[in-house]
Amino acid sequence: MRIGARTLKTGIAITLALAIPYFLNMQGASVLAAISAIFALQPSLKRSVKTLKDRVFANLIGGVVAIIMNLTLGNHFMFVGLAAVLLIAILNQFNLGPVIGLATVTLIVIMMSPGDNFILSASIRILATFIGVVIAFLVNTLLFPPKYEEKLYHLIDYTTSEIMKWIRASVRKNIEYSILKKDLKWVKSELDRLDVYFSLLKDESTYVNQKKRIQNLRKVVVYRQIISTTKVAYNLAKILHLHENSFNHFPEELRIQIRERLETLMSAHEQILLKFNGRVSPDEVNFIAYKESLRTKLMQSFFDEASMEVEINKDYTQSNAVIHIMSSILKYEEYLLHLNTLVTSFKGNDWNPETQIDNIEHIEQ
Repeated sequence: MRIGARTLKTGIAITLALAIPYFLNMQGASVLAAISAIFALQPSLKRSVKTLKDRVFANLIGGVVAIIMNLTLGNHFMFVGLAAVLLIAILNQFNLGPVIGLATVTLIVIMMSPGDNFILSASIRILATFIGVVIAFLVNTLLFPPKYEEKLYHLIDYTTSEIMKWIRASVRKNIEYSILKKDLKWVKSELDRLDVYFSLLKDESTYVNQKKRIQNLRKVVVYRQIISTTKVAYNLAKILHLHENSFNHFPEELRIQIRERLETLMSAHEQILLKFNGRVSPDEVNFIAYKESLRTKLMQSFFDEASMEVEINKDYTQSNAVIHIMSSILKYEEYLLHLNTLVTSFKGNDWNPETQIDNIEHIEQ
């Protein structure tokens, strides 16, 4: 069993949200404060700030609606439901859909709370929700700040390595069709996780000083291209998988040329990631100039094979497969060129911070 930082922060936020109202003698408000803290915990500072503002506003509206409905119509269950409908309509009008849950809980707790002094009781419960939200914000931003860049880089590195394994196995006819199909579904889910971590990394760049913000934004640009290149590599693996039968019927010389070119591109991909991580010199990795004659020969072989299948064999399916594979390889090459340019530029500026991630163990996958 592993207890992560987010789990620990949730426990701390709940403890503080229960303790503070208790010590302030806010009778019956501790539970609502704890519920508010749970709802308000967010994975990034930017989302925490937005949640703080939205939930404070939504809870205030929920408390006001609860007080008005209770004083005018009472707290019969039918009126509680009517109040909830009214509150949800108001929050939707303000585009506050994500905070409807907590605001509705606040409304129900306030309306169903017994007591002679209803206004005082309702005010205490509204204040308790504010306390819970603020506690969650402080815990989330001050304790165990997340290292999303580290998680993102290692997920990229791991996913890219797996994609390259499948590409190498595909062009060597060393993999089962059904197994690769299953693995490609898995890697698609990993690519979705990349997008989530990338979004969180962008959020981290919002609330920092101007100089660091510019540095972080430049880094975000590089990570965006790294992720795009990883997706293009995944698409290449998918194309090779889809046209596996056609590829296996290519002339042996063309298959060898494809393997050699892909090996060059994948090696370049690995080297670019190492360059970004500070383990390869910024001036290294020139995979276009390397074996230029072989690249030219490969292009000509592609065109010859596609033309031959149409003109001689009248096989448009095989010709289309040649074109699809060729375009996928060229697109992969194009993205690698752009990525290499961005990384070289990023690492070549002295004012950029070092991008070296040393903690390569115990990374959550």
